Formats: sequence, structure tokens, C-alpha cells
Amino acid sequence: MSATEPSSNDNQATQVTHVVIIGAGIGGLAFAAALAKLVPEGEIKVDVYEQTHEIKEIGAGIVFWPRTWAIFQRLGVSDTLEKHLHRKPDNERTLVWTVRKGDEENSADILEFYQDGAPAHFHRAAVQKSLLESLPPSVKVHLSHRLTSYDESDDKVILNFEGQDSQSCDLLVAADGIRSHIRAELIEKRFSDERESIYPVWGGTIVYRSLINAERVREASPDHLSLHKSVLYAGDGKYCVTYPIMQGRYINMAALVTDYSKEGTRFEGPTVQETTKEHILSIFDGWSVEHRELVKNIDSCSKWTVEYLNVLEKVAIGRVALLGDAAHAMPPNLGSGAGQAVEDAYTLAHLVGKAIKGNIPMHRVTEAYTKIRRPLANTVLRQSREMGRLVSFRAPGYEHFKSDDKEALNRWLERF
Repeated sequence: MSATEPSSNDNQATQVTHVVIIGAGIGGLAFAAALAKLVPEGEIKVDVYEQTHEIKEIGAGIVFWPRTWAIFQRLGVSDTLEKHLHRKPDNERTLVWTVRKGDEENSADILEFYQDGAPAHFHRAAVQKSLLESLPPSVKVHLSHRLTSYDESDDKVILNFEGQDSQSCDLLVAADGIRSHIRAELIEKRFSDERESIYPVWGGTIVYRSLINAERVREASPDHLSLHKSVLYAGDGKYCVTYPIMQGRYINMAALVTDYSKEGTRFEGPTVQETTKEHILSIFDGWSVEHRELVKNIDSCSKWTVEYLNVLEKVAIGRVALLGDAAHAMPPNLGSGAGQAVEDAYTLAHLVGKAIKGNIPMHRVTEAYTKIRRPLANTVLRQSREMGRLVSFRAPGYEHFKSDDKEALNRWLERF
């Protein structure tokens, strides 16, 4: 996609509400798509600014739970997304996770977790591409635009871009990720008592990500559970999640290792690096044959530093709002980070639409958005951190858990 030249801001003459979104990831594009769906075209102008020269999602597998899938249905992108699925989502009682004790030679089932409605598993790039293609021509996407600062007044926000003309808008939405420049500036300007949330912190966790060719696994182990189930291999200080994606052609693997003595520290160094399957095999030495069979079939993999934000008490104020990881970046232990970004997007778009229709000032929108989204998203953030300890047997009382310890197993299941 080529960059679109910025157009002049003519809101004063036409009374069109101008919304600017910084960041063209899943959260930012979902917000643009929701505005296009919920607000009549003649009443709103939407510009998305992305600092990279092309829109390219990094990462591998991603999970969306039924609440988020319902939003995709309302936005009209579910039909496109379904083409990428191993199984079409429904509301039937579904086996969501098979949890197995991974750090024993022979994996044993700990839990089969069922719920009404299955999660949908995708490659991140497929979701981003579907959202981007759903945008109408009225939504303009500008590439190679890096926001350096903003200035807010009672009636507008001035946006200052590196090497580009300044722009103005009525609402600035930061969907610029865990290292959000706008979050840092917003905290310094409007709620300086939350400075501990300017920068992300490290939980001591490294996640090893890979897409594994399912056919190769099938040749070596035709009945391997990960070919057709979502499996969580739990172990001491480590765990591994696998599930089929891309219509079952690949198995997504995310293997997490945590040093809890580093929890809450700042990570120094590159947060994403390439690694090898030999390195992963050495880290998971002594784990089950079933788990090793997956790792042996890795072609390429990367290691990611897992960071998160300290909880923010405010995620929006005045004419500026934070969305997704910019507001509540969380560990991946519940598979809910991207889903929370989409919920942010839909909620904020709904509020903007109501405000335009009712001539409600923008500061009321950001107040309502904070009241609605902050409690839920921050609860998910906290629970995600707790789940990481539970499935790696580092929650109090489970440090030496064995699969044949029935009393401890029952207590673990209750917490899970």
C-alpha cells in the first residue's frame, strides 16, 4: 500500500468530526473499521497514521474469544476471517484447552477445559489484512508518518510529525503499542502521578514463537494432539501453548520460560531475536516426548521478551485516548491482549458515534471510555499475570506439583 497525502482539515466549515489514529496494528485498524461502520460517512473524517513505510504485522498465532468474534461479526469482517480458520466459530459447548503436565517424560492430562463458544485462532497478518481491506475509501491511511509530539487545546489537538506538515483533529487515539510515545506524553502532561506506567516492565518471561509445518508432525506422529486440539503443556517455571492455524496447515507454538526474580524490572537489549530449535530443546530438556516431537519439527523460531504495563488509572482524558497495548499491554497468558484492543476500539467508536449524534463534547467521550474500559481491561491484565504463575506452577502452594498428587490437582483445578 502506498502512502496517502494528508488532506487539509476543513472541520470548521463542514462540522465534520476529525479523528486521528496513531498506529495501524490490529487495534488501530479495528477502531477505524468500527468508526466507518457506526458513524455516517458525512459526519466523520478518519485518518490513520503509521510510522513504518509498509503495513506489516509481526508475530505468529493470535486468539480471539467469543466476545471479540461478535464484534468482528458486527463490523462485517467475520466472513473474510472465517476463510483462515481451522474451525468455524459457533456457540456450542466446546473443548477449549487440553492441559497436560509437560515436564514429565510421558505427558498426562491435568484438565480438559470446556466453554460455550470456541476461540478463533489466526495468524496475526491475516487479521490485520482483513481489517485493512474492510476500510472504505473515506478512511485514509498514511504511511511513513512518525508523530513526535502533540499540543491539546479546548477545541482541537495539533499533531507534529517528523519531516511532515502538522495536522489538527478533534480526537487523537493512540494505538501505537506498548512503547506508546503518546502515552508517555499524556502521562507527563495530564497525570504525572502515573509515571511508573510510562515505560513497560519485564515479567522475567521469554517466549519462543514458531509456526510448525503440521504435515511434518503428522508424518512423525499421526495422532499428535496439537494437530487438532489446543494444548497447554504446563511445567515448572515454563509452559507451552500449541494450536492449529491457517486451516490446519501449521501449528502455532508459543513456549514461555520465566525467571520470577526478574519480575517488574526493566529489560535491556533487543526484545526480539532469532534462535534455534536446539536452544529450545536444551531449555525444555527432560520434557515429554510429545512436546519434543513438536520442537524437533521447527524450521525457524524467534525469542521475544514479554513485557507489560503497570496498571493505569486513566486511559483517556480531554481529546486524547489510549487504546490496546498503549493502554494496558499484558502478558499473553490468557490470549486476550488483541481481543481487549478490539473491545477498546468498538467501545470507543460507539461512544464517538453517540457524541456526534447528540452533540456531546469530546471530553465526555473520553471520560465514559475510561469508566467503561479501564476496570475490565486492567482486570484482564492482572489475571493474565496470575495465570502465568499458575500454569508454570509458581503460584503459592504449587511449586512442586506432580500430576499424581490428587489433592494438589483439585486445588489447582479450582484456581484454574
